[in-house]
Amino acid sequence: MKINAKDLAAGLVLLAFAVAGLWLNLDHTLGTARRMGPGYMPMLAFGLLLFLSVIVLGMALFSGPDPLERWAWRELFLILAAICVFGLILEKAGLILTLAVTIGISSFADRTHKPLGVLGLAAFLVALCWLVFIYWLDIRIPVWPTYFAP
Repeated sequence: MKINAKDLAAGLVLLAFAVAGLWLNLDHTLGTARRMGPGYMPMLAFGLLLFLSVIVLGMALFSGPDPLERWAWRELFLILAAICVFGLILEKAGLILTLAVTIGISSFADRTHKPLGVLGLAAFLVALCWLVFIYWLDIRIPVWPTYFAP
């Protein structure tokens, strides 16, 4: 049997996250499907993650050899930095500026991006996020930086 090292590692990481999430969710009330408690949705999400991790682990046993390569530390750092910056500046900088900064930081993770392509992607994603989250879902987050507010 030839084991796929990439799928095995990915499956184990997903399994660890699912088990940790389910364990941390034990203190929350689940409720029912009709009257959901605070632990209902996390339990569903981590249960699905557990199911998917078992599928990935199963596929690792039968998909042939694929050795692990070196880790892309620079790319990993930039994506994680973009996520952290999003969480840190959203409330003060507003949705539009925060999305633009997040997309800008994460675009440095791939060296093949062209500035015009990143600008077009940022414009499209900002417009889409405004349409979905502000207009349709009416989520109350600042759209512009708070120092521009009247």
